[in-house]
Parts: sequence; C-alpha cells; structure tokens
Amino acid sequence: MVLIALLIALSVERLYHSPAFLHWAFYMERWQRWSSARLQDEKWESEPLQLVRLLIPAVGVGLLVVLLDNLMVTFIVSIFALLLAFNCEPARQNYKEYLKAANRGDEPSIIEHQQALTEFAGRHQPHQISDSLIWINYRQYIAVMFYFVLFGSFGALVYATLRYAETQQREEESVSLWQQLLWFADWVPVRLAAFGLLIVGHFSRALPEWLQQSLNPQADPDKLLFNVASKAEDNPQHPDDRTEHAACQLRLMRRQQIFWVCAIAVLTLTGWVS
Repeated sequence: MVLIALLIALSVERLYHSPAFLHWAFYMERWQRWSSARLQDEKWESEPLQLVRLLIPAVGVGLLVVLLDNLMVTFIVSIFALLLAFNCEPARQNYKEYLKAANRGDEPSIIEHQQALTEFAGRHQPHQISDSLIWINYRQYIAVMFYFVLFGSFGALVYATLRYAETQQREEESVSLWQQLLWFADWVPVRLAAFGLLIVGHFSRALPEWLQQSLNPQADPDKLLFNVASKAEDNPQHPDDRTEHAACQLRLMRRQQIFWVCAIAVLTLTGWVS
C-alpha cells in the first residue's frame, strides 16, 4: 500500500497542475491565523508551545487514521497527505520562468526567479540556483518519502510542518527550535539521499566525499548534499551556460528519486515495507 500510494501521489503531482489547496502550507497558514486569534495568551508565544500548536493538524490526521483503522481510509489519506507534502508547483513554475529569462538574457527576471527559488527552499541568503534546486528536491520529495515509509501520512505531514515553520523564520533571527528540529530530522535522510547520488552518479568520485561528510556527525545537511552532488554529477560541457549546471543537477536528483522508488519497491516485495 505504501508503494502504490507513493506512485499515485508522485504521478499526480508531476502530471497535473496542483492548485493552491493541495499544498500543506495553504492549510498551515490558515490554521496559524485561526489558532493565533483564539490562543492569545502570552504563554503560547513560546517556541515549544508554538511547536505544539503547529503540529496539531498533522497529529489530527494521524489520530484519524489510527481511530478509523480502515485500510481504504488509510490509503486515501496517504495519497492526499503525500500530495500536500510533495507539492512543488510554485518552484516548478519559477524554474521554468528562470530558464526562459536566462535564454533571453533578462537579468532582472533571472534574479527575481532565482530569489523565489531560494525562498521556496527555505533559505534566506542568495545561493546558486543549482543548490536551491537540489535542496528543494530533497526537502519536497526524498525526506518526505523517508518519513512516509517510516511513519505513514503522519510522518510526511510532521516533516512538512517543520519545513513550513522554518520558511517562516526571518533572516536576522538566531537558530530557532524549528531549525534545530529539522537539523535532527534531516540527519539520516540527507545521508541516504547523498548515498543515492553515489548510485546514480559518479560513484568512485563521490564516495570519498560522502564518507568524509557522512562520518562527520556535525556536518550541515545542506552542505553535505551539495558537496556530494557536485562530485556525483558530470561537469557542464558549456560552463558559461548558466542553465546547464542547474539542469545537470536537477537530472541527477530526478534519477535519485527513481532509485529510491525502486528501493522501496524492492523492500515492499521482500516484505520489509507493507
């Protein structure tokens, strides 16, 4: 059931235009406004209680699945939970517009869409567009798949909630509770994601980097993934083409998605995943 729900959600998300209401952030924004209007006590302003408040929708979905204990309900909820957590439509549209702007040499538009991708990735400092695409692909797909396989729709939505909370942080703020939680939440899946890059990319060239980064327990998840990806992919044939490097990295991440779907299929056939 996990594999079938995953395949359906990935197919629907890729093949059809996703409306705004199929994005977890759509519901989190409304839940945040509604709950903030009703929980105005100062104690709810503390980060631990904000965490509790933000996690209520995901916990509610998890409880619904457990209490109903119905295979069909679990299957349908799993598909919708994955669609809500996956939804990458805004980033996909910005990337398409970025490519069009780069092809016509429209520098202001290039900067605008590159910044939009940076913000969608939950990053506040300017980064190369290839890094933003790698991080978006990991955060929107690979990490969500990891927690879905482990904990079902509850796990996928909890990760999506933490991801949403981090994107709301302002640049000047110190390291928040959300960032700390996401750092721990990313610790295992980002190393698995980097390992997937070895399999679908240049294994011998990227292996030393993966070992060095993965064996460092304090390594930043994003830097680990960027460094391994840079070793795993071919160098662009035309370094002056600002779109080619991003396209190469995006193809690498897509191959990795296929690898992990195949891995989940094998685990399903062998009985490790139901």
